[in-house]
Amino acid sequence: MPPTDPAQADLAPLAFDAIVIDRGGRRLLRDGEVQALEPKAYAVLALLAGTPGRVYARDEILDAVWGHRHVTPGVLNRVMTLLRHALGEDAASPRYLHTVHGYGYRFDLPVATAADAAEPADIGAAADATGAANAPPPMRRAGDGAARPPHAPRAILLLALAVLLAVAGLAWWRYGGDRAGDSDVAGARNEAQPVLAVLPLRALGGDPRSQDFADGLSEELIGLLARIDGLRVTSHTSSVQFRDAKLPLAEIARRLRATHVLEGSVRQDGERLRISLRLVEAVSDRTLWTQDLDREFRDIFEIQRNIAYAIGNAMQRQLGRKPPAPPADEDPALYQRYLIARNTSAGGLRNTNSSSLPSEHALRALLRDHPDYARAWGALAARLWLRSLAPDPGRDAVRAEAERAAATALRLDPQQPDALGVLANRACREQQWQQCLTLSQRSIALTPSDTAWRGAHAQRLATMGYVDQALRQIDDTLLIAPYDPMLHFWRGRVLDTLGRHDEAQSHLAMADPIQAQTARYFNAAWRRDYATAARVAQTLPSEVPWRNSEIAAAAALQDPSRWPAVLPAIEASERSLRYGQVDYDFTRLLLPVRDYRRDIAGLDAVQRAGYASYHWVLWQPESRALRRDPAFQAYLRDSGLAAFWREQGWPVLCRSDGADGAVCD
Repeated sequence: MPPTDPAQADLAPLAFDAIVIDRGGRRLLRDGEVQALEPKAYAVLALLAGTPGRVYARDEILDAVWGHRHVTPGVLNRVMTLLRHALGEDAASPRYLHTVHGYGYRFDLPVATAADAAEPADIGAAADATGAANAPPPMRRAGDGAARPPHAPRAILLLALAVLLAVAGLAWWRYGGDRAGDSDVAGARNEAQPVLAVLPLRALGGDPRSQDFADGLSEELIGLLARIDGLRVTSHTSSVQFRDAKLPLAEIARRLRATHVLEGSVRQDGERLRISLRLVEAVSDRTLWTQDLDREFRDIFEIQRNIAYAIGNAMQRQLGRKPPAPPADEDPALYQRYLIARNTSAGGLRNTNSSSLPSEHALRALLRDHPDYARAWGALAARLWLRSLAPDPGRDAVRAEAERAAATALRLDPQQPDALGVLANRACREQQWQQCLTLSQRSIALTPSDTAWRGAHAQRLATMGYVDQALRQIDDTLLIAPYDPMLHFWRGRVLDTLGRHDEAQSHLAMADPIQAQTARYFNAAWRRDYATAARVAQTLPSEVPWRNSEIAAAAALQDPSRWPAVLPAIEASERSLRYGQVDYDFTRLLLPVRDYRRDIAGLDAVQRAGYASYHWVLWQPESRALRRDPAFQAYLRDSGLAAFWREQGWPVLCRSDGADGAVCD
């Protein structure tokens, strides 16, 4: 309910600690004294405090309070400062009003009683629907009963025990082994938040393009179903692995850690579209819902929405976020051609090599015929951007074309998630941090089931120092894509950044072996497993510029007398770097005597070039000495990170130095 609604007057006051939010009188009192608050500031407080524990996106607050007209993000920042002052807290040590970095704000109430603390926490509901932020377990509203500040150590102990048990249960659910009894337990532990696996629709008929259309339709349906409140939907990249699997549905559900499975088929006969669907409860193998649709193809958008609503009803849940309506004049036949073009190449938004070209060519052909079709411009932008990540000639030109295509898509339709993701990447490379996160948040909010963009959002958080939040984002995404090698690669990289190298090793082992070679090399070095580092370096192809420097460093780590040979190998590597790579070899990070100014400049350049994640080493425990170098303070100022942190909140690692810099322990 927007806080400006007159119905606020009928709500009971919220009382906690020394604070009273008088919703009838639209006042805030602290220690019995009315705090001076302008109307918009009170409206924001009423919105957040009305649903404690819920994370509100910045745009959501602006829409609710200001209608998002003629308002800049700085206005909300100023209001948050006013509210914190009125509540008697500051951003560095908040008790009630919390910044959820990269997303928005959350209002927490203190735990009222020991009984409240002992109530089981709904961990399944803790993650925000977009995956952009994690909210704490629901707390009792102050207005729901007598609000008392916690006194007894026993209450604190009970709360801590409940949280520890809940977190342990969540970790076991996420990464538990594939034991035979898991499918039975899964039904019980996911009762609060079911998990739906949408198997790829089977294409019926003789048209060779029909399976590409069916795959595209499956992916779109996943995107719609992901908007159902309290429901997780496995990603298309996970479920597509079981397209031709001759396995019982219960076994597929167990492997995808799903409680329910949706399967079906699609056939197009001329202008008729025939879709058959079946929703199955995995643990009991009971069919909950079936539907055979025989409709005109022109009704495809209505069909998709009807399916989503019907499945939500069958699972006793509702679409909490209304799907964006298609353009009123969108041609269903053009939409079908787009789905086929997007899925012509295998791998979706995973494919960064030349095998993605058939899809790119099909999208270009579509745009030649229909140059104002926003969906195709967005998909083309994503294809080009991913191709620009490969170390091939002309990558900078490909990336520039991707960004132009994204800008065109957004000019035609501001709600194109692929285009938003591409331009978020550009903003981060240019160190426009607020714009980067705003675009990234919008992208994943529009496609909550797209693991590629959710993973990209986690990378951006880590780049800005919010490494712990990046890990939560990846963990939340792994819930819908538990076997995704790209996500395991990023989880390994984030864990290495946190100094948790043994854990990182297991996830890098689940990543693509070629992609993870350099990551595995450094992980072994940080674990002091120098023999493994040497073996990994030897497996690098001979044309890789840094192969010799990594081999030399691995040898020197085992025999320090060999260090004199390492720096010349590094310098030779840096002279041979090409295709948009900067002249910085990451092997410098292992040298016993470091040039921190050179390291910081090189890592900064790598981040701006946007082809690797090793600038994250700035936040590693192994980089404490580097962070004490004056060059690090200059980097924080010049990159704008210190100013961004002061505005948005400090990462766990850092705090204000009282001036314009930061102390990062």
